[in-house]
Amino acid sequence: MGEFLNKGKKVLNSELFKEVTFNADDRRKVYILLEEKKRSRNFFRKGKRILIPVCFTVLLLLTTNLFSSNPVLALSKIPFFETIFQFLGDSGLNGTSSEENQSVQQQQTENGINMEIQEAVYDGKRLSISYAIKSEKPIKNFTSSMVNAYIPLTGLQKEYVISNDHFEQVSDYEVFGYSTFTYATSEMPEEINVDFLYRGTTDFLSPKQKQFKFIFDIPIKKTSKMDTIAINKKQIFGEEELILNKISVSPISTALNIEYKVPYRNNQEVEAPSIRLLDQDGRLIKNVTNGSEWTIKEIKQENKWYTLREANLLFEPLDKEIKELKIQLFKNKNIEDSVHTRIKSIGLNEAENQILGLGERGTMKISDIEQEGKSAIIRYEYNSKFAFYQNFSPLVLKDANGNWYHGIEKDRKYLGNDTYIVEEMFLDLPKDKLAVRYLQEKAPELIEELEIVVSSDQIYNGDKTE
Repeated sequence: MGEFLNKGKKVLNSELFKEVTFNADDRRKVYILLEEKKRSRNFFRKGKRILIPVCFTVLLLLTTNLFSSNPVLALSKIPFFETIFQFLGDSGLNGTSSEENQSVQQQQTENGINMEIQEAVYDGKRLSISYAIKSEKPIKNFTSSMVNAYIPLTGLQKEYVISNDHFEQVSDYEVFGYSTFTYATSEMPEEINVDFLYRGTTDFLSPKQKQFKFIFDIPIKKTSKMDTIAINKKQIFGEEELILNKISVSPISTALNIEYKVPYRNNQEVEAPSIRLLDQDGRLIKNVTNGSEWTIKEIKQENKWYTLREANLLFEPLDKEIKELKIQLFKNKNIEDSVHTRIKSIGLNEAENQILGLGERGTMKISDIEQEGKSAIIRYEYNSKFAFYQNFSPLVLKDANGNWYHGIEKDRKYLGNDTYIVEEMFLDLPKDKLAVRYLQEKAPELIEELEIVVSSDQIYNGDKTE
């Protein structure tokens, strides 16, 4: 599949550190910050307010020094973030141990662009690969379609692979991200070979720029054991059925194999379904992937036609506190809902301690705003029966030119009663004239009659399948 620019040459962590120099003061500050993080992930307690500007000063100094001098992106040297998975990832990634996280470090450079792939996790249902990109020229219009992977599978394995990309452009010249691939088949190999692809350019939308390819040949081994449990639970409401076939669990993910059957209608997109997963207290278990995950076919039963949707949905791993799971189905009337959506904004300097109404989807109250240079950490209270619906945060920043800035969620605590305390980090912000952009929306339609409840005993002591 083409010539590799750096084939056979892997960059080791020890080599990366040789290119970085810390003075004694840097080391002392980083040590203090890391020790503080171990004691608590809450940056916003009043006793730590003095630490926050120091944190961001060190963060900005280190990113400037490292990225300006180091041809290989050393994200692991930034305080608080040892890896890209820890920087951007969900709990299944940023909590991975060395046994579950496979080092796959390789790098290639061409036309002033350097790309490094760093780590991978794979449990047979989920494969995630992290990457970092640095360019001598500003990167414009970066999209997830620039990154993809080819896994040489056959038969059903090849047909049921869903890919999602999560990335953050932390400056004009750097992009960090990871790609997650979800497998629908029940049997995946212990080892797979992956061709990881990046379409190189600094402006993906420019017809004048020549595109080239970085292709990384990566052998992947299964890093986590996954147990699959047959559940076979069904809920019926009228002529609609929601069926949970099985649950698969590992230290890095939870996968649901689920079916939704409705009488056949010509326009199926109007009520496209989505699934959310809650614990016994109503705490949301995050969906790892975004986008369409349903396969659709028409079936005939008892002389009547139905539309059958099947999905393998990937969620964050379960913790020990979970006693039961609630699986809920929503119908998304996107066209109708958009008519009733109102876009609101308030200046960032005015937003602190203001209760911002989100329409039928609850409220948001920003309690702390800490800004330093081009970065900010914002802490807010989010009360909603539909919190993080389809993985969306209610908080978006907007500058004077209409550009949007999405945060990186660093902490989420559930307080009960549909209330969360959330901390998000925003990077590469303009100096002033920032506003908080939020939406007032209708609530999605929850079909309560189709809720499926599964106990932890069923999950961990049920009938296991291969």
